[in-house]
Amino acid sequence: MHFTGRRPAPCFTIRALVAGISATFISSAAMAGGTAFDVTSISAMGNAQAGQAAEGGDASVIFANPAALTRFKRAELTQGAAFITVDSPYTSNQNNDGASTGAPQGQNGQVFDRNDGYDASVLAPNMYVAIPLSEKTVMGFSASGSHGLLVHYDANFPGRNQGRDIDFKVIRLNLGVGHKVSPTLSLGINGSYERYFQSIKLKLNYREAVQSLLDQNNAGALAGPANALLQTPTEEGDAKLRMFGWAFNAQVGALWEPTENTRFGFSYRPKTKFESNRGVFSINETAAQTQFRNNLANPNIFVGAASGLAGLDLSTSAGDLAPYQRIKQDITLPDELRLSVFHHATPKLDLMASYTRQDFSVTQLRYVRESNGRLLEDVPQNFKPAQSYRVGLNYKLYRRLTLKTGFATENSVVSDQYRITILPDSDRKYYSIGAQLDLSRDTALHMAYQKVKFAPSPVGNNDQITPPEVRGGDFKGTVQLDVNYFGIGITERF
Repeated sequence: MHFTGRRPAPCFTIRALVAGISATFISSAAMAGGTAFDVTSISAMGNAQAGQAAEGGDASVIFANPAALTRFKRAELTQGAAFITVDSPYTSNQNNDGASTGAPQGQNGQVFDRNDGYDASVLAPNMYVAIPLSEKTVMGFSASGSHGLLVHYDANFPGRNQGRDIDFKVIRLNLGVGHKVSPTLSLGINGSYERYFQSIKLKLNYREAVQSLLDQNNAGALAGPANALLQTPTEEGDAKLRMFGWAFNAQVGALWEPTENTRFGFSYRPKTKFESNRGVFSINETAAQTQFRNNLANPNIFVGAASGLAGLDLSTSAGDLAPYQRIKQDITLPDELRLSVFHHATPKLDLMASYTRQDFSVTQLRYVRESNGRLLEDVPQNFKPAQSYRVGLNYKLYRRLTLKTGFATENSVVSDQYRITILPDSDRKYYSIGAQLDLSRDTALHMAYQKVKFAPSPVGNNDQITPPEVRGGDFKGTVQLDVNYFGIGITERF
């Protein structure tokens, strides 16, 4: 399919059904606020990440604010892991929901869930190190996730042609240093290497693609005869995309301690540019799908003439349906501003709060074929900044046991009009509890649980995706994510 970033050109192919759908929708997972990984620290998870840039409770503070490393007078190693479950039921909001070409459809009010969603789970480990170099300077290192998304839908849910199983993650390695420039002010900087990975499984509906392709060329009435002449497969196909990339970035931070009991933290990380990510799109072809591709590549005289009149380039379509294809894309993750305050109110009580802002409005979703550099697809999302507000507290119940709790809210970065199934991002609330048990002077155990409740997310309304045949049929539904985090970690001081 030949088209530019603004509009499709006159010549169209069925490419959009495969590489277009896959590249667009898996990649868009990297572009919304819901992908920011919220359990970089098990200790901070107990407070809903409130005060994370100012508290400095363990070495994981390097992720939020390298300047706060100056609070450590001894070497420290913090390790942890979070077990995450994601439930993603889809509810149809109309009858005959989904592709109208004989594939399974939903009815109004029908719920599609996948074993209650709890087969969609992942283990996310992390590690942090702080090493004092002098009385004023502390170096740190960390390895953890910074963004992630895991969503598994029921195999027959009506939006399956946009994507069914999604796994997205960004791993960040930080090397930083904090330096105390005065008794009350510390400054810090991180350098980071970030590794990007995406995987998606989807269902390909060839008949829906032909019908949509002809509809956009004002030849929709020919869909039935065209499918018959081309021997278009009646069954849906399976396809998978895997994408890899890397980038470098930096982070600056400051810690101001006006009193012994109060401190303010600030950090800023500019946007991360993953340029020329590369990956593979593969199709598990059946015999019928192979025959269909061959019919496109070698049409008879009648089919060739009809396709020309309908504005279809069958030869290019056949090449675009190759079982193995190389793809690339540029993806930009947003910058991040973080402000935190921590106050030791009483010998037993600590209060904390944070504000974070991630500006997704600069993000543009564009995808390119590696073989010829042609633009694959344009997915308008009209992204806006994500802003979160977090509050939390620590309460020392006993000498060695501290209890934690926190609450946070964060807005969606996309409206109902533009939301897509691959990332049902919506307004959300965080509820957290945790505990720290000091096993000895040098060893502490961290435990935390966090629940994230997402508002219901209407999907299927984005009619701005070009070319139109990649939208995955006429579906209208609601997705409501339910995410649970269970974390445990340990800190050793040397």
